[in-house]
Amino acid sequence: MSHPKQEKTSGPVARVASVLPYSCVDGPGNRMVFFLQGCQFRCPGCHNPETIERDSASAFDMSLAEAVTAIYQQRHFIRGITVSGGEASLQWRFVRVLFRAVKQHSELAHLTCLIDTNGGVPCQRWQALSPYMDGAMVDMKAWGNDAHRALTGHSSRRVRDSLSWLAKQGKLHEVRLLLIPGYTDWQANLSPLCAYLYDLQQMQLAQGNVFSVRLNGFHRAGVTGDATNWPEATQAHLDTIKIALQTAGLQSVTMPPPELLPIEQSSLSV
Repeated sequence: MSHPKQEKTSGPVARVASVLPYSCVDGPGNRMVFFLQGCQFRCPGCHNPETIERDSASAFDMSLAEAVTAIYQQRHFIRGITVSGGEASLQWRFVRVLFRAVKQHSELAHLTCLIDTNGGVPCQRWQALSPYMDGAMVDMKAWGNDAHRALTGHSSRRVRDSLSWLAKQGKLHEVRLLLIPGYTDWQANLSPLCAYLYDLQQMQLAQGNVFSVRLNGFHRAGVTGDATNWPEATQAHLDTIKIALQTAGLQSVTMPPPELLPIEQSSLSV
């Protein structure tokens, strides 16, 4: 069904790809998820490719009042809300007023407000969101700049800056590492990766909480183009990284259950 752009209304409006009233995979507990339209990264392996462009035939406008009403209707059944994408922080002004409205609403203030992000935005965005945001779930696409550019079209500098800023404020909820055999470069950089994530956890521990590290194996479901021929990550791939992270002292390292991963083994580097 097509959702044409609405006439301009007063107050903040988001361009939305879709809304899930319930999700148990976009943060802790059952959550309402707003997938915002548009992303600055161009990842060939994106599982939501329809959300990349600034607009699409199925995207629609949503006002702040409409978003708050949707949350209110589900308030007894959810633990919080997650704003995802696309890249949600590109529409940070809307996200900020949405989170603020939730936190200032007497019947919604108990809900946690999380953002799912690629981290590739200036830290000023996080400064603006931080007063009303409970945490950010940040995707690390690759370690080295060359691998990161190959996978996203962008440098990893802003991602690193975002991770450091969020950890120092105690606002990192989760760091996600995507493993694509033969494309990501985690295996070749395990030592600096482990040291970096350990230091980030220590920064955040100084604020009284710890973020989790989530290992995600690439799978082809939902992808398009060349990525449909990429190899999928296996249990063995993820185990190698998980053991290295735990040996380095990282806390709360998680990964998908074995039944969600391919059985076949691969000799390709991750």
